[in-house]
Amino acid sequence: MNKSIFVACDVSSHKEILELLSKIHEEISGIKIGLQYITNHSPQEIRELSKFNKPIFYDGKFFDIKNTLVESIKSLKNLDVKYATVHLLNGLDALKAANDAANNINVKLLGVSVLTSFDNKELEQLGFKEQLEKQILRLVKIADEAKLYGVICSPLEVKMIKKVAPNLKCFTPGIRQDKNKNDQKRTMNAKQALEAGSDCLIIGRPITKGDPKKNIQEILSSLN
Repeated sequence: MNKSIFVACDVSSHKEILELLSKIHEEISGIKIGLQYITNHSPQEIRELSKFNKPIFYDGKFFDIKNTLVESIKSLKNLDVKYATVHLLNGLDALKAANDAANNINVKLLGVSVLTSFDNKELEQLGFKEQLEKQILRLVKIADEAKLYGVICSPLEVKMIKKVAPNLKCFTPGIRQDKNKNDQKRTMNAKQALEAGSDCLIIGRPITKGDPKKNIQEILSSLN
């Protein structure tokens, strides 16, 4: 088993995910479920994923006023999930409150910095004046002050983040084994990301497209 790879199960079908995990659960260290899955399935179906004995990463990307954010975190109590995501743009006060709520139910919060599909152009269109790296550092410092467990970031930013917030774990999507980036813009391959200091790789399409067993084995071989 590789201790660094969470497979992103970004499909709607519960049957598809069960079939996928039955093939590769021995090679991975965790299961990530995103909005596409979460909005289609019941708490019972989410809990069923626990049978593979892997930590479940609930990628809901919560972003709301403080009270709603806190209550949303509390609602995860009976889902058997270990990690959950919140947007760092929630702000320090709300993040501290959400983190307290998460700690009470043994859930580790991960703060979303800037989506890996964004570049400086997108930030500018949204009205952010700072360049991408400065915006990420600003958000990471908030995550550190709120004492979150970690952050979601591109592998390209890990070294920079570790310098200012070494206690934060870096979970990195944007892992691409070839030059086809699809909808991602800030990417590395798995080996490069780990060498940069990523603590956990979030890998979806490079595993799930085609033969997932073969794909995960090729990725694991590339790490040696």
